[in-house]
Amino acid sequence: MREQLKAEFTKRIVALQARVDSIHDDFAEGRAADWSEQAGERENDEVLNALEVEAKIEIQQLSNAITRIEAGTYGICSACGDDIAVARLEVQPSATKCINCAD
Repeated sequence: MREQLKAEFTKRIVALQARVDSIHDDFAEGRAADWSEQAGERENDEVLNALEVEAKIEIQQLSNAITRIEAGTYGICSACGDDIAVARLEVQPSATKCINCAD
């Protein structure tokens, strides 16, 4: 089960990194000379920046979850030491606290 989770998390990290790389490629393409097109591109850049930040956060969270799997602490609440409910981990695989201790 733990190895399957690591594989799933690794697969998701690879997909997220591909998204980040694609965003970087889009930025590297340069911008249009037309002012009206540049305005639209700036709005697009803001969206791409937000998507990149979200992807990087998720990559870090999943990497941390893999570290916890390897340490044998995945699924254990970091605050109280109880098990984190499987349903919670299915919704938020990077959860470090049980529902009772979550902020």
